[in-house]
Amino acid sequence: MLITGNGRSIPYISQEQLEELQKKYQNGTPIDCEALKTKAQDSVEIKGITQFTMQAIPSENYNDINKQVTGLPASVFSDQFGYDMQKSIYNCMTDYYSGKISQSDVEDYFEECCTSMRIYRTQMRQTTGTDEEDNQQIVAQMYEMFAKKNAIAAQNANYNEGLAINATYGGRSDDFVYYNSDYYYKCEETKELLQKAAHNMTDKWEIPEIDTEEIEKNSIYTIDGGFDYNSMWNINYRNQVGRASMEDESLVPPENFKFFYKQNSFDGILSVSWNDCQEYINIPFSISKTGSLKGQIFNVNDLLSDNFKTEDNYKNYSRFLSSLTVFTRQYSFISGINNQFGDYIPSYN
Repeated sequence: MLITGNGRSIPYISQEQLEELQKKYQNGTPIDCEALKTKAQDSVEIKGITQFTMQAIPSENYNDINKQVTGLPASVFSDQFGYDMQKSIYNCMTDYYSGKISQSDVEDYFEECCTSMRIYRTQMRQTTGTDEEDNQQIVAQMYEMFAKKNAIAAQNANYNEGLAINATYGGRSDDFVYYNSDYYYKCEETKELLQKAAHNMTDKWEIPEIDTEEIEKNSIYTIDGGFDYNSMWNINYRNQVGRASMEDESLVPPENFKFFYKQNSFDGILSVSWNDCQEYINIPFSISKTGSLKGQIFNVNDLLSDNFKTEDNYKNYSRFLSSLTVFTRQYSFISGINNQFGDYIPSYN
């Protein structure tokens, strides 16, 4: 039985019971709603996923089960049931990035959510459960939600790791920047995993495949970044923290690459590691009282100078390093870079 945030249990029918229900619709057999409620079975719980919250289905929906199908809402996540499922999906992705669950658990949970959503919408008489377009919409919007929560969870995992490093320096907790390329690669890998899960779902339901690229391109969930790690990183550290920026969000970082930057009162510190090489650099900011921006922004590649040129494939990644800039909070406000979104080349003057 699914459990809500207030501890109430939710009536839940299985996929087999849904198919039985659909057959009765087709041949005109009256529905015994009380028997249906009695037959409601427990849902499958994916091991390790914390708190699956769902809204209880009102009993009158069973009594009105024979009413005309009204059609799916524009978003299957637009009511309390959908809101609660969004939270559970985020919990799933957070647990995945913290190592509590596996890739197969995420795939299983994707299918579980698709199935639960179709059953719920059928119980609400918003679909027959067999309509091809409705089923496509459910899988498409489920992919969209999982993929977005994947990007958010990846960036949050990166931020929390940076926060722990920042704590060792003391002082403010909102003046640092951190980038760990491990989370970039895991985010991309997980998005491919979700695309596979969506493909498996359309195969199982025997409906046409969804176009995940078009879904991401036309998504409404892009005001805080896209479905990729780099755009989410820019939103966090360029637009919110206001101390670093990436010129080209499409660039691929070196593997095993990390950098940490923290602004102090009159200077900054930069810690960069790549494989077994690590460098600590003092950034000599020049903060002008006249409002000049010169000396308040530095290119990361310029700061590294020759430090990493002995690394394999350095030339392949020099463009990525040159795309990264660090600057002062004052530069952020005066230049307006914190109000720029997407790819953007800042001014150094």
